[in-house]
Amino acid sequence: MSLAALLRPLGALWVLVAFISLLASLAAVGVGEPHLAPFFLISAGLALVPGLLILAATRGMRFRASALDALGLALLAWVTTPAVAALPFWISGYFDTIDSLFEAYSAVTTTGATLLPADQLPRSLVFWRAIMAWFGGYGTLLLAIAIFAALDRDVPAIRRSPLLTVRSDNVFSHLALSARRVGIIYAVITSLVWLALLFSGTGLFNATVLAMGAVSTSGYTPADGGLLPTFGPAATLAVAAGSLAGSVNIALFWDVLRDRGVLKDPDLVGIGILTTGLAALYMVAAPHMAHTHVLDALFMVTTSGYSVAGTLSPVPIAAVFVALIGGAAASTTGGIKVSRILLLWRRMGSELAVLADPSSIVPVSFRGRPARDTALIGIWAYVLGFLACLGLGTVLLSLTGMDFVTGFLANASALANIGPLLNEVQAGDGWRDIADSAKPILISAMVLGRLEVLAAVAAIWALFIRN
Repeated sequence: MSLAALLRPLGALWVLVAFISLLASLAAVGVGEPHLAPFFLISAGLALVPGLLILAATRGMRFRASALDALGLALLAWVTTPAVAALPFWISGYFDTIDSLFEAYSAVTTTGATLLPADQLPRSLVFWRAIMAWFGGYGTLLLAIAIFAALDRDVPAIRRSPLLTVRSDNVFSHLALSARRVGIIYAVITSLVWLALLFSGTGLFNATVLAMGAVSTSGYTPADGGLLPTFGPAATLAVAAGSLAGSVNIALFWDVLRDRGVLKDPDLVGIGILTTGLAALYMVAAPHMAHTHVLDALFMVTTSGYSVAGTLSPVPIAAVFVALIGGAAASTTGGIKVSRILLLWRRMGSELAVLADPSSIVPVSFRGRPARDTALIGIWAYVLGFLACLGLGTVLLSLTGMDFVTGFLANASALANIGPLLNEVQAGDGWRDIADSAKPILISAMVLGRLEVLAAVAAIWALFIRN
């Protein structure tokens, strides 16, 4: 891969970050905080100048990139973008250096872990982390269509769709077209949720933050507490709809225009099963809160992590398990992804059938396509890698002085990109109790989870080891 193939998309990304920073500066003026607008302008300038220089230097160049090459680009993007996003947090004086980086990486990776509640921050900073999370959700979708669709070309875990069509030898071949399509779909979904929130009586600022937090599944809110007592039932349902939309394969929204049969997609079935199962456990454990359990379960499955009533999860172990699975592939959710779990479930059924009748041959298929043994081995490797990161991260956090349970929950929340999980399964101040020495480990877990662990390892190999 040529250097231009790596730098030009990165330059375009920085220009987009600069544009979002300009929007944030305007938002600061609009919410009555003009003294914070220059901080966002500084971020805009630091992103815009090198971005424009790179685009100008690489203009007209032709290049090709494999999926591994694009992984290297993705790693650079996820490392550099939050560093720019951290500046307003730091310059404003509300966070020190490491806390600013933690907040920024949490936002861009759509993790949604917060060190200060929204009630203790200026509204422009609340808006900043929400819009960076929304932007991070869009970047996650581009990562799926540009890289994971190519890496998983032999695996039926990602739904085949014209929206996700790329050439494995040049993953940038249709990236511009797909990026526009995904951007339109993503913006339309966000706008619909935003309008629903406005019609529910939610104010303009609150509706904007909630809509971006729901569709990006980051779980950001403009005020602490449960959704129901703070914003009302109609707004809670709108946020739930946005979170569900964010957890669904983005290709479904494109394909449903031509084929209603996509509504039977296994991802939707899996999300429904996980939500129903977790809600049933909630009802058994806390029957007096039955009216909130279905939505609370949905928020866990979608890894948005909202709480309907603002109470602790009645079955924390089940909540963590479901959050680690997550929603659909090619969505903004974190976790292992439900389609991979369904594939392994079918593989287990096949193995059991062979044990019952050793002479039989029971092939594994998914979405009407055969799943090759090599592909299934790859999925097993990913799951084992995910679990290894979960265990290793917990051990490293324990070495910083954190107790084992808190370390496990914090690492699971970061790796599955569901920051609110820590606050909902353990009493206390959650992320505010985390020591500074533990934050770099958790930031790494957020990036690993967003890049899906093995892909992150492949990206490091592509950037620094491969000749």
